[in-house]
Amino acid sequence: MIREIRRKIYRKIRFKNWYRKVYYYQRKKDKIDDIIREFKKPDELLDRHYCKNLKKDMIKSLFKYGSYFNEYFYFGFEGRDDEYRRGFITEGIRLSFYPRMNDPKNTDMLENKYRTFKKFQDMFKRDVVCVRKKDELTPEAIDELRAFTEKHPHYVVKPIYAAFGKGVHFENIKDYSSVEDAWSAYHENGAVIEEPIIQAEGMACIHPQSVNTLRIPTAVIKDADGKTQVCLFNPTLRVGLGDSIVDNFSAGGISALIDPETGKIYTDGADKKGHRYECHPNTGVKFMGFQIPDWDEAVSMVKKAALMVPGNHYCGWDLAYSVNGWCMVEANCTAQMGGMQLVTKTGRRKELEALISKM
Repeated sequence: MIREIRRKIYRKIRFKNWYRKVYYYQRKKDKIDDIIREFKKPDELLDRHYCKNLKKDMIKSLFKYGSYFNEYFYFGFEGRDDEYRRGFITEGIRLSFYPRMNDPKNTDMLENKYRTFKKFQDMFKRDVVCVRKKDELTPEAIDELRAFTEKHPHYVVKPIYAAFGKGVHFENIKDYSSVEDAWSAYHENGAVIEEPIIQAEGMACIHPQSVNTLRIPTAVIKDADGKTQVCLFNPTLRVGLGDSIVDNFSAGGISALIDPETGKIYTDGADKKGHRYECHPNTGVKFMGFQIPDWDEAVSMVKKAALMVPGNHYCGWDLAYSVNGWCMVEANCTAQMGGMQLVTKTGRRKELEALISKM
């Protein structure tokens, strides 16, 4: 009962700027020194007056601009004026844009990975099953998981609700003593179980260990004649690094910006630590000028998907390039916007506001 009340309260306040800022401050106020050490040189840390003023400015930026402490450095806020800082869609204010763009009734469908699969099944181009906490252990449920694992003994396991690539990992049915044992393990917290994506060489060449994806945000707007139009909002490439199977920017991956008209990358790569990469450090593939394969097909897919959810005007679509062509990985109706701003340290708030005015 108490848990359900807390969930209802959270659903109402999660999009409020004050909640995001205060909640973050309470969680991170004792870690601000550690965050500063990640970005500052030892000689700078010895200057106590400098560090004191830096912390004050970071806290001020959190409550005035919504910039989380790490974003303060990611976006280069130090020494910058008010106009520059206000230009960014920071984590502290990001969620407040979504109620202006999307009908709240669509949120659960697009945040629940299995419901997303059911809605866009033809675009996934792979088998997916789900074991939910509320499901009952029945012969039919076991048969469904058995049929899936016989066809795909090695598979991907994802939390039903999760972001930033957290909890995504490979498993094999041989890791369990029986299908019933596997079902019980997944039932404990709920899990989406997917056939692995076999990545085609056109994208695997950048980093073969991870399934490299495109994040293509779409905005459904009205043109000057009042006709519905779907436009792209700063699409990005995301690739893994080292032995990571996850390409997610928040999980240590590299991001680069894509020209929406041509599908060519027009920047170097960058990660959240502030490192920049002319070429991928593991494969030597150059980012700038790299042509995304079959770009028109990818664009066609996300534009079609964008019109399949009435009342939803903005969504970030993640696509992978498989041996069967582009396929959907997931949809993000509250997609992060850090990568599209961090790579070139360019605030996108005015661009987004302009699109919202046409929705």
